[in-house]
Amino acid sequence: LRLLNGREILRNDVSDWECINNETIIYKNFALSSSERSMYPASFTFEVYEQGAKDVVLSVISGINSRVFAYGQTSNGKTYTMIGITEYALPDIYGYIQKHQERDFVFKFSAMEIYNESVRDLLSVDNTPLRLLDDTEKGTVVEMLTEEILRDWSHVIHLFCICEAQRQIGETSLNEMSSRSHQIIRLTIESCSREFLGRDNAGTLTAAV
Repeated sequence: LRLLNGREILRNDVSDWECINNETIIYKNFALSSSERSMYPASFTFEVYEQGAKDVVLSVISGINSRVFAYGQTSNGKTYTMIGITEYALPDIYGYIQKHQERDFVFKFSAMEIYNESVRDLLSVDNTPLRLLDDTEKGTVVEMLTEEILRDWSHVIHLFCICEAQRQIGETSLNEMSSRSHQIIRLTIESCSREFLGRDNAGTLTAAV
C-alpha cells in the first residue's frame, strides 16, 4: 500500500484501504453498496517477512548465499516491500551476531542499479556503466563496484538514502515517483572464530544476501 499521491489528493480521491496495524489492512470500498461490500473479505493480514524471507535472510550467517527477489508490475509496491524486508532483516542479523560473540563478523554493503541493460554503482556519483566479469572462484563479479564496511544502523540508513537519491525514477499513470530500474542491495558477511583471529590457519566464512 502507498499513501494517496498529489494527483489523487487534488481529485479528492478516497483510499479504499486502511492500515490498522503493521500487519493488517481493511478493505472499505466506498464505491460499492453495502450488499456488494459484504462479498469481499473485510481484512487482510500479511506476514511477508516472517513467513517468506526471514529464514532465507538469516541463512547467510551460516555461509549460505541467498536471495530475496520482488517481481511485479509498475506501482505494485516492490521497492517498499524490499525496503521493509531489509529494515527487518538487518536488525535480525545484528541480533544474531550479538548472541554469538565467539565469532568476529564484518559486514560489507554494496548497491547497484540495472537500467537499460547497464549496471551502475548506486554508491558512486560516477554514472559510467560497470563491467561484469566471470571469476572462476567467485562467479559473476561487478568490476569496480563500491563496497562499504558497515559501522552501525545509522550508517545503513545513510547508505540507503544515497541509493534512493541515485536511482532512476519517472512518473507513470499509477505512481508519481516510479522506480524505472532494477535495484540490487547486497550484504556480504565475513566471519571468523575469535579463537583463531590473527593466525595463519584461521578460516573465514563468507556469504552474501
